[in-house]
Amino acid sequence: MEKWQDPQVIALWIAIIVVLVFTILFFVIWIMYTGYKRMTEANLREAQTALEHQKKLLETNLQAQEKERERIAADLHDSLIGKLSVIRLKSQTGVAITDIDEMLGDSIAEARRISHDLTPPLIAFSGIDELIDNVVSPWQQTLNIAYYKDIRTTATLTPEVKIQLIRVVQELVTNINKHARATGIAIHLRHTDKNFILLIKDNGQGYNTGSLKKGLGLQSLELRMQYLNAKYSVTSVPGKGTTTIIIVPAA
Repeated sequence: MEKWQDPQVIALWIAIIVVLVFTILFFVIWIMYTGYKRMTEANLREAQTALEHQKKLLETNLQAQEKERERIAADLHDSLIGKLSVIRLKSQTGVAITDIDEMLGDSIAEARRISHDLTPPLIAFSGIDELIDNVVSPWQQTLNIAYYKDIRTTATLTPEVKIQLIRVVQELVTNINKHARATGIAIHLRHTDKNFILLIKDNGQGYNTGSLKKGLGLQSLELRMQYLNAKYSVTSVPGKGTTTIIIVPAA
């Protein structure tokens, strides 16, 4: 009988093959488990990062709302209530009715401005181009604003989208006026069947976007973009101004 036909040799080879199969199977399972564990850990880290980011955006939203309340309270106290208090004092001292009537007219205009800031009138029936025009027009006294409109569709935006876009324009123009040291702003609006595009560019001092952390303004912008399912980019060069582009897809 040949040696390889010896039952003990055959049993040994079978045992070796079984061990090899189990060893290979073990390494395959170990590699798959390690890969799955790494993928799970990566997904957990990504989910944790996204959760922290959403938490930060929520905090930003609350801060922005509080800041807006403070601004409205200041407008009411310093402007409207101040005007009404002066009217009351003058009426008690017998000032001419024409003077009081003029001051009342100023107070009504101020109340209308504050109300307009809270919720623009007839927002459901006004085009977004008209609403943005109403927002930027008062800034013409301090900034040279060039406003370009390119409407290529008869589709309308929902009031919810309009109010978010108006708030974005208000925030951007206000920040430009406060921080950019700009003298001029160019606003380009394009509305087509596919999307709504808004570009706002200033000629201010600009900044290094790589070294600047996201402040309340940028975080608020990002929060609104998430609400609109929109994309945006902010590019800035020191000494050459800042450009913000917003793209809102058609609903």
